[in-house]
Amino acid sequence: MRKMFLAVALFLAAAGMVSAQNIWTPPQPKRIVLKNGLTILLLENHQLPVISAEVMVKAGSVTDPAGYAGLANFTIEMLAKGTSSRSALDIADNFDFVGAQFAVKCDYDAAFISLTTLTKDFNRTGPVLFDLLTKPAFDSLETGRLKAELLSAIEAKGDRPNTQSAEAFNLMLFKDHPYAHPGMGDAESVSRISRQDLAGYHKKYYAPNNCIISLVGDFKSSQIKRMLEQNLGTWAARKIPQSILPEIPPIGQPRALLINRQINQAYINLGFLGPRRSDPDYQAIRVMNYILGGGGFVSRLVKNIRMAQGLAYDVDSYYDPRSDFGPYILSVQTKCASADTAIKSLIAEMRLIQSQPVSEKELKEAKDYIRGSYPFRFETSGQTARQFLYLELYDLGADYFRQDMQKTLQVTQADVMAAAKKYLKPDNFLLAMVTDTSQTKLNIPGLKIEKQ
Repeated sequence: MRKMFLAVALFLAAAGMVSAQNIWTPPQPKRIVLKNGLTILLLENHQLPVISAEVMVKAGSVTDPAGYAGLANFTIEMLAKGTSSRSALDIADNFDFVGAQFAVKCDYDAAFISLTTLTKDFNRTGPVLFDLLTKPAFDSLETGRLKAELLSAIEAKGDRPNTQSAEAFNLMLFKDHPYAHPGMGDAESVSRISRQDLAGYHKKYYAPNNCIISLVGDFKSSQIKRMLEQNLGTWAARKIPQSILPEIPPIGQPRALLINRQINQAYINLGFLGPRRSDPDYQAIRVMNYILGGGGFVSRLVKNIRMAQGLAYDVDSYYDPRSDFGPYILSVQTKCASADTAIKSLIAEMRLIQSQPVSEKELKEAKDYIRGSYPFRFETSGQTARQFLYLELYDLGADYFRQDMQKTLQVTQADVMAAAKKYLKPDNFLLAMVTDTSQTKLNIPGLKIEKQ
């Protein structure tokens, strides 16, 4: 562990994030916007001969058209399957031959491409990255192969009760909002997607003025800027359609959906709407959630439900802030016969943190943990580059990391109680549970129960 801390400290020091007084200073990238609207974020770090490039396109699953859930994910997964001048094998060879790390990911609000490579190889791998970003071929054969892989993955995750419970909860909470469907889509929607759909989606959303590239590592900013201008300077900007998101329906009354499976456990997700990423209460919510269920073995949920009552191995709470409202979830896995007691304990802990101030010890431990773990978000050049993208995605401002730390340290006991009262809903929640319904009995006043 000491070696890991030392490695992080060396990285941060090399990136100019630790001062001579050992006070950690959040990094700030240099921001450049090319004539075609492409935003570039640069941070030089010459400790290792490595460059990490993170590309973000504001084309997450929230932009999936109705009936085409999974289109955004399918599109970005296809990028490395061939371009107008390179086959999938050529692209793989270019990355694998030099040991480069390449990955893609589709989130709710954006899609991401990651590339980490030795500095000496970036002149070879960088142009491949730019090529697949701007000129994917969407070959029919490769499209068919990937579709088969996606359908297999969708079928496999349907066998996991925890995933089934989480997806059922999302559907209950978001209903007709695009956050309701899984980013990968479902079997019906993915089967419907054609290569023409993929090409049309790419043409609509993959444009320089809808894209941000963040680079951290061993380079000279002037040379990288010149390279990006040469490779992406002629990429034409275009008008990006603005998504008009429907309102998320109010919960109305506490409701539970019990999904029957012949298992001896209950996989429970209880929740409601959480904050947006830009919410001004964000720091108070983070501290409150750490104390409630986000702090692992020091959280109240673990101390009560796992340690004191012995009801569960896994229990926690978390929130997932996004551009629009994300979910706030309390999750527990327990025996079928214990489900009623465990759910009542979740509700009781929410009421307790709403009605009584957290202790000074709890508050200090939460803030110490957040402050102490904050630099680990910047442990590698790739992580640092990704953090910079979030500044742009959520319009947080260049000085956000420093302000985030300061605001977190200023959170008071009253702030925590106010956040708990505002965001926790012990009397008006949704609950999705995968369990053997013949063994699971709920007796919670006011809870409307449906079985599936």
